[in-house]
Amino acid sequence: MIDFIRLQLKLMWGGNKNDSKKSVVLTSVIGVAVIAVVLALVYVLARMLVRGTSSVYEVSLFFLTIIECVLTFIGISMQMKRLYKPSDLHITSRFPLTAFKQYMANLLIIFINLEIYSFMFVIPIMIIIFAAAGTVSFVGILGIMVGALFAGLLPFALSMIIVIPVMAVLSLLENRNVIKMLIFVVAIIVFFVVYNIILQMLAEYFLNRNPAEDTIKFWKIILSALDNPFNPFVYLCNLTLFTHALSGLGIVLAMFVVVTAIGFAVARPVYNNVRRKLVDGVAKYRTHRVAVDEVPAWRALFKYNFKEILRTKAYAYFYLGIAIATPIMVFFCDRLVVNIGKAQLGGSVAFGGSILVISAFMAMISAFSAISISIEGKNFYITKLVPVSFRRQLSIKGALNLLVSLGALLISCVVLVSLDYLSAVQTLMVALTEIIFALGLVTNGLNLNLVNPNLKLKANGEPDEINITLMMLIGLVLSVLLGALGLILSFMLASYKVYLILLSIVIVYAAINTAIFMRITERRYAAIEF
Repeated sequence: MIDFIRLQLKLMWGGNKNDSKKSVVLTSVIGVAVIAVVLALVYVLARMLVRGTSSVYEVSLFFLTIIECVLTFIGISMQMKRLYKPSDLHITSRFPLTAFKQYMANLLIIFINLEIYSFMFVIPIMIIIFAAAGTVSFVGILGIMVGALFAGLLPFALSMIIVIPVMAVLSLLENRNVIKMLIFVVAIIVFFVVYNIILQMLAEYFLNRNPAEDTIKFWKIILSALDNPFNPFVYLCNLTLFTHALSGLGIVLAMFVVVTAIGFAVARPVYNNVRRKLVDGVAKYRTHRVAVDEVPAWRALFKYNFKEILRTKAYAYFYLGIAIATPIMVFFCDRLVVNIGKAQLGGSVAFGGSILVISAFMAMISAFSAISISIEGKNFYITKLVPVSFRRQLSIKGALNLLVSLGALLISCVVLVSLDYLSAVQTLMVALTEIIFALGLVTNGLNLNLVNPNLKLKANGEPDEINITLMMLIGLVLSVLLGALGLILSFMLASYKVYLILLSIVIVYAAINTAIFMRITERRYAAIEF
C-alpha cells in the first residue's frame, strides 16, 4: 500500500519525461507570470480593504474562505478522477491490493495532495496580506505555517460528501452536452461579473486613491457576512491568527473527524458500486442507423469537424462556451473600460477600449485553431487518406473557427452600438478590424500547429494544450498593442486616420500568416508522422 502511494505521488509530482523542454519552459514561464499577477492583485486588494477600515482579521478570513473553497473544489475533482472515474483502473485493479486498500490509498493520496496545495496557497497569500497591512512578524509567520498545516483538513472531509451529489448530477447530464455547455457559460459569466466588480473597485482605488463609499459598503457587507460562527472557515482563521487558537484548533479537528466519518460512511458504498461496474465493464451503448449522404467533400469535412468540436471537452466548453459568452463578457468589460476611461480621458477612449476588449476575446476563441491537427490524435493517418488536399482540410478547419469568431463578434458589435458605447461608424470599423484580425489569428494558429503537431493525446484523451496557450499569449499581446494604439492615436490623429492605421496593421498580419500558410501547408503536413 505504501509503495502504491509512493508510485502515484511520483507520477503526479515527478514530472513527465515525455514532455519537451520547450513545453516545460513555456509552462513554467506562464505559471510564474500567473502567480505574480495573482499575488499582485491580492496585495492591492488587501491593502485597499485594510485602508477602507476593514480589519486584518476580516481580510484574512475573506481570503482563507476563498482558499478553502478552491481546495474543496480541487478535492472534489481529485476524488472524481481517482475514485469514481479512474483512467488507470484497468491497471490498478490488477495490483496485489484489495479494493478497500486501494480506496484508502487513494484517499491518502488526495489528502497529501490537498496538504501540498494548502501550503502552496496559504503561505504566499497570507504573507502578502500581512505585508499589505504592515503586520509581518515572526509570530504571524508561525501562525501562517500552522494554518497551512490544517487548511487541507476540512476541504478533504467536505469533498468526500459533496462529490456524491456532484457525481449524481453529472451522471444525469452524461449525454446532455448542450445543458453542460450552458452551465459552463453561466459559470463563466458569473466569474466575469465578479471579476468586473473587483476590477472596478481597483480602478477606483488607483484613480481616486480611495474606493467609492458604495464600494466600501459593498465589501463591508461581504466581510461581515463571512465573520459569523456558521462559517466553518472562521475557526481556521482563528487558528492562523492565534485568535482563540486553542478553541479554533479543537473545532477544526472536531469538524474534520465528524465530517470525514460521515463522508466515509456515505461514500464507501457508492465507491464499491461504481468500481464494480467499471471493473465488470458495464456500459450502455446507443445504436442508430447512419445514412450515407452524397454531399460535397467540403461540406462533409465541415460537418465532421463541427461534430469533433462537440465530442471534445476542450473544444466544446472552452471554445464554443467562450464564444457564446463573449457578447455578455464584452458588455461588462467594455462598460468598465468606457466608464472609467471617459471619467479620466474623455469620450475618445471608447473606440480604443472596445478594440482592446473584443480583440482579447477574439484571441481566446481563435487560439483553438492551434490544435486543428493535434485534435485528430491517433486518427491523424485518416486525414492523409482522404481524397482532399491537406491545405483544403486545414482551410475548412480554419473557416469553422473563423465562423464561430464571426458570430461572437457580430453579436458583440450589436450590443455595443445598441447601448451607445460606440457610434455606427466606429462599430463598423471595429467589426472590420476584428474580422481581419481573427483571420490572422486563425492562420497563425494553423501555422503553429503545422510546426508543432503534438499528435499524442494526454491520458484523458484531450490534445496537448501547449499550442493553445502559446497562441493565446500571442493573441493577447497583439490585442493589447492594438488597443493601446487605438487609445493613443485617438488623441493624436483624426478618426479616419486611426481606422486606416489599425486596418493596415491587421491586414499585414493576416496577409503574412495567410501567405505562410499557403506556402508551408502541403510540405509540412506531408512530413508529419504519428
